[in-house]
Amino acid sequence: MADTENTTKGEDTSSESAEDLEGSLSLDDLDSAIAQEDPEFAASLDGIGPDDPKHVIYEEGIELEYRPEDELKLWTESTGWRAKAIKIFPFLPRISYFIKMKRTVARFAWQKWKAKARESIKSAPKNFLAWIKAQLAAFKGKIGEGLGVFKTYSLVKKLGFVGLVLVTGAAIFLGYRIGTKGLIGPDENLFVGSLAEWSQGQYIYDPAAQQESFYESTRTSQNVLLLRKLVANLKRSANSGDNPMGAFEFYVEGTVSEVVIEIKDRESEIEDLFLRTIEETTFDQAASGEGKRLLCDRLRKEVNKVLTTGFVRRIFIKNAIIKP
Repeated sequence: MADTENTTKGEDTSSESAEDLEGSLSLDDLDSAIAQEDPEFAASLDGIGPDDPKHVIYEEGIELEYRPEDELKLWTESTGWRAKAIKIFPFLPRISYFIKMKRTVARFAWQKWKAKARESIKSAPKNFLAWIKAQLAAFKGKIGEGLGVFKTYSLVKKLGFVGLVLVTGAAIFLGYRIGTKGLIGPDENLFVGSLAEWSQGQYIYDPAAQQESFYESTRTSQNVLLLRKLVANLKRSANSGDNPMGAFEFYVEGTVSEVVIEIKDRESEIEDLFLRTIEETTFDQAASGEGKRLLCDRLRKEVNKVLTTGFVRRIFIKNAIIKP
């Protein structure tokens, strides 16, 4: 039994050794096997050899690497001011190398930042549009979730929620109203006590100083017109006879020149209006000074009713002849 086990173990060992040997032999004789099976492929493999020193593959890192030794070589081999300066200050190559490295790093960083900025600007509209779409989608999703939850509420809860929203809105409005204008606005005065509140400017003067009338100033045009003599019958009174009469000449002063022109154009109509007004005056009124003043005031009011441009400011009596 032992012999059988030994024999089996020996056979297994010998088989493993044979497999290893076969594998090593197959690797060693690979070139000959390839040459026998495919001579053309074997010939192409023979053409592959070590790198030609004259045709070295370019490596960017080697060419771009600038070492302190290169800077020192630049200063030592220079024939200009560098050669004189390095003799006095031998540490200048290290400083120069440090400055060049910092400048190179800064330049690369600036170019990198500029490229990123350019790319960011180009992609900004697309990114902003994508962000807007994402926000709208998220907002739409939240609204959908809220509506879904709201649908699950009972009728009482739905009415309570709507009432809460209305009460909250009313409270916000009242708070804003109270904070800005007050709940009840201030009382407004419907009557203007002084035009100073509405004026653009206020000027103070001394009432005791000499003043000039605005309407009677000699520096402004008077716009005065003398009407033709008017003869009219007067109403009888206690001091008059059976047929009292009066002859009058009036000065009419307008606010603007257009008033005088209109009265001149409509002189016949204005004279007829004056005559109808004078005929309503009694003899006693026409004979007294106060009556003449009241007559002029009545004439002014009647004329202003029919004028279309401006108005008459005053009416004066030039001559008045009263016959009892």
